[in-house]
Amino acid sequence: MSTCSEIQLEGCYVKYNNTSFFGAPNKMEVCRRCGPSVGYNSDVLNRIDSALAFLVGGNGEYFREGDFGSIQGVAQCIQDLSLSDCQDCLSEATRRLRSVCETSSWGDMYLGKCYIRYADQGIYMSVFYDDG
Repeated sequence: MSTCSEIQLEGCYVKYNNTSFFGAPNKMEVCRRCGPSVGYNSDVLNRIDSALAFLVGGNGEYFREGDFGSIQGVAQCIQDLSLSDCQDCLSEATRRLRSVCETSSWGDMYLGKCYIRYADQGIYMSVFYDDG
């Protein structure tokens, strides 16, 4: 009986609504996650900032990815946005991500029309895949 719904899973987003939402920017926060702190390790934090700046700077595409040493990042916009609106959405997602996940080894920020993610693979892999 519902007229609208949306679900955000890792790597998958589905939305339906009885009113049009195509092409309309939406920077509402849907989900955020932050990993454990790396402390104030300036080398790691600088690589995180570089990775996020590269992802926001973009390549004229809706999907972006990059590696900066041990830091891996990915960003994506829903393709009903203009590239300019995509850029704005990713800039806002990055601003919020760095604010809430300030010294985290990994972080995800999902907004209504875009998401951005980074992870320090050395730390991320040892935290989540430690056999010991």
